[in-house]
Amino acid sequence: MKVAEIPAIYRLSISERIILVEDIWDSISSEEASVSVPGIHEE
Repeated sequence: MKVAEIPAIYRLSISERIILVEDIWDSISSEEASVSVPGIHEE
């Protein structure tokens, strides 16, 4: 999915878009156990 597919996002202010990105990132990080990390990114 691309931002262009959700035109309502462009009606948000920059601050609101930043908050949206933070919320999306938080939702991803809370499920990090279900996301595999490629070996190249592991220390």
